[in-house]
Amino acid sequence: MGEEMRKPDPERLWMIVAGAGLIGLLTSLIFWLNFAAYGDVGWFGYFISFMMGLIVYSISFYFGHRYFEDSLDQYIVSDTFGRKHGYLDLETETRDSGDTSIDGWVAHYKFIRTMFAMGLLPLIACIYLFFFAV
Repeated sequence: MGEEMRKPDPERLWMIVAGAGLIGLLTSLIFWLNFAAYGDVGWFGYFISFMMGLIVYSISFYFGHRYFEDSLDQYIVSDTFGRKHGYLDLETETRDSGDTSIDGWVAHYKFIRTMFAMGLLPLIACIYLFFFAV
């Protein structure tokens, strides 16, 4: 490799986690309040609100990392879409850094990328159903 590996800044990454967590929590709260306005929807409303919060957290963390940090992409080797047990699966291969702290951040980033990739279509479907389906 011609480029030198940049070391991620843990302080900046924690700020991105906090910001994305706040955005995800607010999204979850907004969806829950909108569901509660129509009466008690039971566990389904809580589940949808929680999942929307997770999807928005993953999107916020992904783009926050891309804009403010962008140091964890150098540890991603490849992404492969394939079928596993009859379902579509995204497998991401990473390289080891030799530092367990950085490897932990890479594992978190790998999970967030998978959530972002697999959560985008359900997010669009939920927004469509929430605002346009009557």
